[in-house]
Amino acid sequence: MDIPVEFLIRAGQVETIETLREHAARKLSVALRPFQAQIRHVNLRLVDVNGPRRGVDARCAISADLVNGQRLFVEATAAWPVAAITHAASRLGDAVRRVHKRQAARRVDSMATFRHAGSRD
Repeated sequence: MDIPVEFLIRAGQVETIETLREHAARKLSVALRPFQAQIRHVNLRLVDVNGPRRGVDARCAISADLVNGQRLFVEATAAWPVAAITHAASRLGDAVRRVHKRQAARRVDSMATFRHAGSRD
C-alpha cells in the first residue's frame, strides 16, 4: 500500500506491537486498495481501554485524510485488538466507498445538467 500510515499502538510487548502493526497494514491495504488515489494519509491508534482488567477493552480509531480535503474518522471497540483493528478497517473502507459513490453521483448529475443546459436553442 502506497498510502502513508501512522501507527500508534499501545500494547505490552514489542513482538505484539509488530504483529498488530502488520495485521493493521494488511487490513487497511485490503479495505482501501480500490481508493488509494483518493487518500492522502491514514492514522491508526490502538489503545487498551481498561488495561489489565477484563471486558471489552481494545479500541481502534482510524482517521483518513482524503485528497479533496475531507477527513474521515471511524472507531471500533472489541475484546481483542485484532478484532478491533479488523472492524475499524472495514468501517473505514465502507466510509471511503460512500464518499466515492457520492462524488461519482455528483459528477453524473453535473454532466447531465451541463448537457441539458447545452441543448437549449
